[in-house]
Amino acid sequence: MKFVDEATIDIAAGNGGAGCASFRREKFIPFGGPDGGDGGKGGSVWAEADRNLNTLIDYRYARRHEARNGEAGRGSDCFGAAADDIVLRVPVGTIITDLETESVIGELIESGQRILLAKGGDGGFGNLHFKTSTNRAPRQKTPGWPGEAKKLRLELRVLADVGLLGQPNAGKSTLITAISNAKPKIADYPFTTLHPNLGVVRVAPEKSFVVADIPGLIEGASEGAGLGHQFLRHLQRTRLLLHVVDLAPFDPEVDPVKEAKAIVAELKKYDPQLHAKPRWLVLNKLDMVPEEERATRVKDFVKRYRWKGPVFEISALTRQGCQPLIHAIYEHVAAEQNVLVEPDIRFESNSPAE
Repeated sequence: MKFVDEATIDIAAGNGGAGCASFRREKFIPFGGPDGGDGGKGGSVWAEADRNLNTLIDYRYARRHEARNGEAGRGSDCFGAAADDIVLRVPVGTIITDLETESVIGELIESGQRILLAKGGDGGFGNLHFKTSTNRAPRQKTPGWPGEAKKLRLELRVLADVGLLGQPNAGKSTLITAISNAKPKIADYPFTTLHPNLGVVRVAPEKSFVVADIPGLIEGASEGAGLGHQFLRHLQRTRLLLHVVDLAPFDPEVDPVKEAKAIVAELKKYDPQLHAKPRWLVLNKLDMVPEEERATRVKDFVKRYRWKGPVFEISALTRQGCQPLIHAIYEHVAAEQNVLVEPDIRFESNSPAE
């Protein structure tokens, strides 16, 4: 299925039905009086978050959504039937914005959450509504009220605890495959990842967190270069960013420190709040560095990069160093969620084995 994270749609709620001007006409009942009923209410348009959806592709081609009008009132005290509402199902994490006012109507961040997008028009009044003791034969009636019509932008921002950040071919897809249940495409050429991938990392039967992998960033991404700028919005709800760095690039002239600094600069240009999020450094592809050179290369990178935060040395391909990274991430995410994390206690016996 093609991943679509933005769509523009037109919606229109139903108009209310018109009221009826009618009088009772029956044999042997002169002056029966007014009996015109009110019109029915027009259908409204709602949006509902559905956890079974992960893309807005349904709204890329179906751009017009209209609710039915309410029925008109009739004689014999018959009121018009109200029209049914329509519900637009969208993925969890969708932000809905009114394009005319540029105001956010709402954000759907929980499955089953609903918001009203356009209210249906109320039905008009029939002449039965205007009957009084001094106006016994009213001929007034009112048309139904029009329903609301809007042009909306749907924008999906995936809900993830951790976001992977880095250059193309830094090993982000390999890492999310190694630590989670996600199965993204992996190849030896840049921009293999064309859309965000989500993976659930199981630390224990009841301990887990969600990781998001987005297409790699290159210098100039904030101005539109590459693909990553289109998906940086998906990192805005994360609690932690993992900056994955290729410590053994194929091209010997490529400087990992320079590329890492370029990524951080692009992140700051795009959104200063996103740049201010907690960020950890993950040095990947250690399996491609000779064992006797690993410590020296890591130390040199950290020194030239002037990094003072957490550093993790891993090989996503061989899964070396992934378990300590997973446990550290879970403790950070659990602390952010105010969840009590049980300490990892390992008992060691000093007595000889029997």
